[in-house]
Amino acid sequence: MPITALLTIFLLIPLLLLFNAAGHLDPKLFGGLSAGTGAYCLMSMNLILAARPALLERWLGGLDKLYWVHKWTGAGAILLVLLHEQVDLEVKGQGASSGISELAADAAELIFWPLVILGLASLLKRLPRLSFEIPYAWWRLSHRAMGPIFAIAVFHQFFIKLPFDNSAMISAYLTWMGVAALAAFVWTQAAPYLQRRAYSVTSVTRADAATIVRLKAEGKPLKRRPGQFAMLSFARKGLGEPHPFTLSSDAAGEEVEFSIKPAGDFTQRLRDTVQEGDRAWLQGSYGRFSGAKPGQRQVWLAGGIGITPFLALADGLKPDDSADIDLVYCVRDRSEAVGLTRLEAAAARVPGLRLHLHISADEGRLDAEKLAAKVDPAGASLWFCGPAALRKSITKGLSSIGKSPKSVHFERFEFR
Repeated sequence: MPITALLTIFLLIPLLLLFNAAGHLDPKLFGGLSAGTGAYCLMSMNLILAARPALLERWLGGLDKLYWVHKWTGAGAILLVLLHEQVDLEVKGQGASSGISELAADAAELIFWPLVILGLASLLKRLPRLSFEIPYAWWRLSHRAMGPIFAIAVFHQFFIKLPFDNSAMISAYLTWMGVAALAAFVWTQAAPYLQRRAYSVTSVTRADAATIVRLKAEGKPLKRRPGQFAMLSFARKGLGEPHPFTLSSDAAGEEVEFSIKPAGDFTQRLRDTVQEGDRAWLQGSYGRFSGAKPGQRQVWLAGGIGITPFLALADGLKPDDSADIDLVYCVRDRSEAVGLTRLEAAAARVPGLRLHLHISADEGRLDAEKLAAKVDPAGASLWFCGPAALRKSITKGLSSIGKSPKSVHFERFEFR
């Protein structure tokens, strides 16, 4: 598995090399050294993943899954840092003695609490038992501060007094890992400016359930496929930080469309302020939410604004496609059905696409039994976009009634 391979490269191999170089140490001291090495390695992996390398995105099955791994490697690094500090306190006096080694030891002490605090801030979206949500700008700042902090960790790793010198294989391995991670961090900061494509807003429609924004490329358009998403930002105060949104238009032409639910500070500000003629930037595109292969039995299930990738996928279907697709669109009431006219047109154009609109206000909350009454998901490929709670409820319910799909595909949009 890709995750196993990554952990082998970034954790298992370094720990084996460490054991080869320092396995003779007292178990407590070796444990502290192992915890510090593991934290350093996971931080390296974390910064490399944050650069969103295309190879790793494909390997892990999409950017959402890459960010999921990124989040938990960060959590693992913080845990190991805490263990390393605890053991170091118990074996104090066996550390650095030369001037630069003492400076390396002091540097580690200096970044310990900032690292823990910023790490926890970057992992927690909302403070436990409080309604206060950490603002996105603060969260982004915590991530940006990790680069300089890790640079100090690299200095610490290279100059701290150890039971082996820098000619040891473990030392070279960690040094090059740190260099790669710092290069990835620099690229992460530069990429939004080097990779982004300029667009201008051609129309803004403020529908009941979404803000529908159409953009036209000012130069070379973004390469994309139906079902993908892009990082979107605008040349307006408070909208300059890139946020991920699914493209609700197909891959043809110079124009793109986003259908964005006003569910937070950024999206509400976007709804209130963005106007025709505004400049925007796109970076991407990302994601592997592309639908099953033509001819395969599919069920597309959309909850609310989760219809956006299916709008693009439906637009891309042709009448002669060997489609066998049931699209179930769940909304609270008909006025919240974004793009319904387009979906009805696609269903009329493509014989193999069947549209089922579930209105919760009339039919009650969608569950597995109600879904199975509309379509037969047993043995089909289920593609889902919507609230995670709905997905978990539906898949669990389908299993309990013997209607489990052959496979379930979804993307996590929990990028922080």
